[in-house]
Amino acid sequence: MISSRLEKNSDRGTQSDARDNLIRSNIHHYRDMASIPEEIWLQIFKLVQNARSTVDVCGADEQLLQNMARAANVRPLAETCRAFHRICLPLLFETIAINGSFDGGPQRAQCLADVLHRKAHLKNMVSTVHIHWTDEMNEELWDRMEGVIAGLCSVRDMQIEGTFLSTKLLGQHPRLERLVLFQVYPNPIEGPTIHSFDSLKYLRCGPDGIAETTTSFTALVVPQLETLQIDAAYLTGACGYQIFQFNPAVLQKIIIESDSVWDATEDEGLVELLRRASRIKSLELSLRKFKSPSSGFMLPDDAIPDLEAFTGRTDLVLAFCKGRPVRDLQVTYRLNWSMTEEVPNLIRPGSVPLEHLHLDWMLWEDGTIEYIARHCPQLVSLKITLMVAGGHRNGTLTTRYSMPRLRRAAFLTSNHWYSDDDDGSVTEKEDKLLQESGEFWPQLEHLRLHPEYLWTYRDLEGGWVQVKRWVWDD
Repeated sequence: MISSRLEKNSDRGTQSDARDNLIRSNIHHYRDMASIPEEIWLQIFKLVQNARSTVDVCGADEQLLQNMARAANVRPLAETCRAFHRICLPLLFETIAINGSFDGGPQRAQCLADVLHRKAHLKNMVSTVHIHWTDEMNEELWDRMEGVIAGLCSVRDMQIEGTFLSTKLLGQHPRLERLVLFQVYPNPIEGPTIHSFDSLKYLRCGPDGIAETTTSFTALVVPQLETLQIDAAYLTGACGYQIFQFNPAVLQKIIIESDSVWDATEDEGLVELLRRASRIKSLELSLRKFKSPSSGFMLPDDAIPDLEAFTGRTDLVLAFCKGRPVRDLQVTYRLNWSMTEEVPNLIRPGSVPLEHLHLDWMLWEDGTIEYIARHCPQLVSLKITLMVAGGHRNGTLTTRYSMPRLRRAAFLTSNHWYSDDDDGSVTEKEDKLLQESGEFWPQLEHLRLHPEYLWTYRDLEGGWVQVKRWVWDD
C-alpha cells in the first residue's frame, strides 16, 4: 500500500516536472522570439505574403487576384497576437484590391471604406489601388470609394476597371508611377482638364471610354513615361493619342492592342505616333485583325531607327523591322505561314543578327531547327510554342546544329514535347537531348520541354538538374 502511494506520488512529481519544464521551455522560446527584431519578422512575413497562390489565375484579372491572394496569405499572421498584428498592418493595407465579380466584393468595398474612414492613419500605408468594379456594386458605394481613394496620399500604382471615373480623382495622385484605366469612362461633364504625372512610368488606356477620355483631357503630361499601352482606337478620329504628352527621349516601349478590324484611318495615326516616339526600343502590336502590309501600309524608313525588340504577327515583321537593329523578336504565326526558304526571312528581319527569338503558334517540321540555327547563329535564347491542336509537330527536335551562344531554350506544347510520340519513352528522349546538347550548344544553361518544369545545368560534376517551375515564372 505504502509502496503504491509512493509510486503514485513519484508519477505525479514526474508529470509536474514535465509541465514545469514545458512552461520554462515555452517561456524561453517566447523570449527567443521576442528578441528577434521586428525588421526581421517583417522580412519573414513578406516571404509569406509573396508565396505563390494555389488559386488558378489568368486573363485581365490575374494581377488583381494575385494582390488579393497576397493579403490573404498574411491575414492569419495578423490575427496571431498584437505584436504580429502591428508588424503585419502595413502589409495588409499596402494594397487595396477589390473584385466586384467575386462573392463578397461589395461587402469588402464597404468594409474597407469604413475602416479607412475610422482609422485615417492607415491611408498612409496604401501604395497600390486595384479595383475591378461591376454592375452589382451600386453607384453610391463607388462614390464613397472615390472619396476614400482621393484621400490616399501615398499611392504609386493605380488600376481601375469597369466604372465611371472623376478626372478630379486622378488629379489627387500626381506621384503615380503606374496607371491603368481599363473599361473606364471619365466624366466629360467636368470639362477638359490637363493632368501632369511627373513620376508616371507606365500608362495603359483600354478600348472603352475613348470618346470621354479625349474630351475630358486636354492632355496627360507624362515626362517620365517609359511604357505606353493603348488601344488602336486611339489612333483614329480626333487623334486621341495626341493627349499623351511624353518625352521621346524617355519613352522606351509602345504597345498597341486591338480586337477590332483595323481601320485604314488608323494607319496615319500609327505612323504619326511612331514619328513622335522616335527613340523607342520596343514595339508590340497585338492586333488580331490588322490588315496585311501588302495592302498598302508602309512605315517610313526613318521611323523608330533604334528599335531593338518587336512583337507581332508574321505578316507585320518585315514592315516594322526591316533595316532596324532588332535583336529581340517574338512572332505569332498566322495559320497559312510556315518557315521555308520560299517566304521572306522572318527570323533575321533587321540589320543585325537576332539574340532572342520566340516563335508562337508555329508549325514544326523537319529542318526547322536547322533553318533557325543557320539564320540566327548568335541566339542567346530560343522559345518555340506550337499550336495546341494535334498534328502540328511533324518534324524532329535535335541539338545537332551549332548555336554556340545559346543559353536558354524552350520547346513547348500543351503537354510534354515528346508526349505524342509512339516510339520510345519521354524520359529516354529527354535524356538523349540533354546529353547531345553539350557538343553543339555548349553554353546551354536552361532547357524546357514541359510547362511545369525545366532542366538547369550546374557544372560538369553536377550535370543537369530538374527544377519544378511553371513556364510563366521564367
